[in-house]
Formats: sequence, C-alpha cells, structure tokens
Amino acid sequence: MKDQGLSYRLTAGLEGYLDPADALVTALAHGGGADNERCLKRVTAHLKADVKEVSAFLGLVRIRELPRREDIELRNTAFLHELGPSLTGAEITGLYTELVRRTREAMQGRLGPRWAEQLAVHDLPTKLLRKRIGPSTVADLQQRLLRPDHVLLTDVSQRLSGVETALVRKLRRGAATDDVIQEAQMVRAHADIHRMKQQSLGTWPADPAIEADLDERLLLVARRTIRSHATDPRPANAIFDGLQTTLETSAATHDRWPLYARDSVLLMGRACAISDECRFDWGTAHESPA
Repeated sequence: MKDQGLSYRLTAGLEGYLDPADALVTALAHGGGADNERCLKRVTAHLKADVKEVSAFLGLVRIRELPRREDIELRNTAFLHELGPSLTGAEITGLYTELVRRTREAMQGRLGPRWAEQLAVHDLPTKLLRKRIGPSTVADLQQRLLRPDHVLLTDVSQRLSGVETALVRKLRRGAATDDVIQEAQMVRAHADIHRMKQQSLGTWPADPAIEADLDERLLLVARRTIRSHATDPRPANAIFDGLQTTLETSAATHDRWPLYARDSVLLMGRACAISDECRFDWGTAHESPA
C-alpha cells in the first residue's frame, strides 16, 4: 500500500474503559506501542515478524473505547422508563428485549447483488422493507409506552439525540448546578475505574451479595438525605453535598468489605451509579415561597 501512496490505520474497538493510570496502555492506544521495549518484543514474538516492521505497525495501532453493553442497556431502559413511568421493571425489560430482537432480526436481512438499484425503486420488495424500522414497525410498542394517563415531556424527546444519562437528567430535575453535575459524573467515573481495575486484578469478590449489601446501605443513607432536603428549592445540590458529608464521616460503616477502600469519593461515585440505575433521584426543584 505504501508503494501506491496509501496509508492506513488499525483501530481496535474495546468494550469498556482503559485505565488512565496505565501509561503503557495509554501509549499503545495512541500509537506509542513501539516506544516500549517490552511491548515491542512481545508483539514481535507473537507475530513472528521483523522488529522494524512491527515497530512501524504499532505506530499505526489505535484503541477506541466503546460503551459497555451494560451501560447501553441501562441508558436505554432508563429512557423507556421515562417514556412509560407506570410500567414495572419487568415490563420495561420485556419491551427492551423485544426492541433488541426486532433490530437484530432486521439486521439479518440480505439485500442481494442489486441492492443499490433497489434503493431507487418506489415499490420496494418485502425483504427490503423488513430491514427498515420506523414508526409503523414499533407502533405496538409505542402504544404500550404511551398510555392515556401519561404525558410525554418534550425535554425528554429533545435529549434523546444527546448522550445524557439518567443520573444527569435526575440532577437537572432537582435543579443541580453545572458544577455539581460535573462532580457527579467525575466521581461516578472514578468509582467505575476503581471497580474495573479491581476486577482485572482478581481482587473483586465473586459473591454479588457483598456489592448488593453496600448498594443497599448507600441507598438507605441517600433516601434519608433526600427526605431531609425535600423542601429545598434546589434539592439536588443540597442532597449531593449532604450525602457527600455523611459518607466522609461514615465510610467504614457502609463499605464494610471494603470494596471501595472506604474512600468517601469512591463511595459517592458508587452512589451516583446507583442513581443512574434509577434507584433514587435528587429531588424535584420548586420555587421558594414569596
């Protein structure tokens, strides 16, 4: 390809997140793998190629972080929950499973060798139409979401095009300021990175009941904090600060294992993750009495 004046790059998609503290992985993700002798030696031995060629190859490698499928599922089910708030968790899960099934089924269709010509035909064949998912395709699912007693908020539909998690939407509903929203996103990211690093090291407990116990404890203290600031005109800010203060003085009480090193910042991040799973909110803003 070089002889033809063409250049190329290999981008590997990774489901999850790279550890920003790992300098070698960060370098490899940005084409700097050849600068590390151990990395260069290992890849050269694996490919059984010339070291100069491998060095040039690693300079073309990039690693792109992709959202975890669990994160995508949580975000999508949270949107469905907002569209149909009276539906149970099982009903939301069933709707999401059905949407995924229909999407996968549509993607299995084959257009044939004349697909380009078929795209310009007004009377499209049935096989081609099956690859399209539009309002009519999901009309029955829409009816199950939009019941007569529900009002679909316009701001929800407007934000569907952006990447806004349930956590951020709930904070906005509680009139959180931008700095609080950014702090919530930051501590949540720190907690996720800590969790994934411990899992990769094999030090994260295999028993899910341990993490469930911590989540229940965080949920209890979060709900108590919410009740104590229910009348605040900007409850999200007050709840966030109050919860952080509580965790600073009682980290060992809640993180008994410990899973998050009894670090109040990491525990606050885990609490934000629980909120992102639609298990508690940050209050509802209201005007102060005159």
